Amino acid sequence: MRYFFINLVLSIFFILPDWFLRTFWPLKRQKIRNEYLDYQAAVFLKIIDIFGYKIDTENFSNIERSRANLSRLKIRISENTANKYSVKDHSLRHADNVSLREYMPKNILSEKAMLYFHGGGYVLGSVDTHHNFVSFMAIELGIRIYSLEYRLAPENKFPDALNDANEAFQWLKNNGYKEKQIMLCGDSAGGHLAASLTNHLDATENHLPYSQILIYPMTCPSLEFESMELFKENYLLTKAAMNWFWEQLRQSQENNQDPRFDLLKQRNKTDFKIKTSVITAGFDPLCDEGKKYATHLKAQGNQVSQVHYPGLFHGFVTFSRLREAKNATLGIIEEIRGL
Repeated sequence: MRYFFINLVLSIFFILPDWFLRTFWPLKRQKIRNEYLDYQAAVFLKIIDIFGYKIDTENFSNIERSRANLSRLKIRISENTANKYSVKDHSLRHADNVSLREYMPKNILSEKAMLYFHGGGYVLGSVDTHHNFVSFMAIELGIRIYSLEYRLAPENKFPDALNDANEAFQWLKNNGYKEKQIMLCGDSAGGHLAASLTNHLDATENHLPYSQILIYPMTCPSLEFESMELFKENYLLTKAAMNWFWEQLRQSQENNQDPRFDLLKQRNKTDFKIKTSVITAGFDPLCDEGKKYATHLKAQGNQVSQVHYPGLFHGFVTFSRLREAKNATLGIIEEIRGL
């Protein structure tokens, strides 16, 4: 009954034009870095805060994870995908409960494939919570996408999820894909995992995938970035939550020196010819570290493009019922298509 009421309210909200929102729900938005948060997005954050979309980090357990993931599944924040694809699940046998969900669009336009890693701070999220976004990409791009159900922290510390990602990459190679046919993609923690896998393959002097698309990635555990302070609360993702996520993932302080953990410590060992696209959002605590990682890769002679959405907040690809988030998601798909 609770979710029925929430979704009823949101269904009405999502169809209201901005002029109506400005008239009947006036907000004083703060101008930060010469930009305003998109108006519909700003009202939405107020609504979602009322409904309680936050994780209880002080009393975290697998039950709390299930509750948080259930909220993300039950509250209709993303558009349903047209029935133009099929799915098939594949088990990876190196560890329990690790699997790949294969998305097969009815109209396949390319022999390339994408290996996708969901976000959630390495603690939350699943293949299911990102199902709508991944299936939408598969249809729009006309490619097979393999979404990885990797092991989560704090039960599974670094580098367990990285080992899962590497096993998935090797599985694709063993099932007929060459490295240059594979694209890596992930959002937030998933963006970190994609880049971490690339850094691992580079450090071990293995062939790299064709490209990596890092959507508002977490990159550095120091949290010493201006955007982390500017947007440390009130924009869905908080600085406190990010600090907690890193703590859950970290096995020991030695991890901080590992370029697969702190991406800003990455140094090219091989030719590192992998096309990279870094996506950032203006009202995101992770904005600056994403930009810094793009600059870090460029400084070493790598081919990097940056796409920035100044009026949006962290996590927008899974909030596609917001007009500006939907437009940005389509923009990301065009960026991937360009790669």
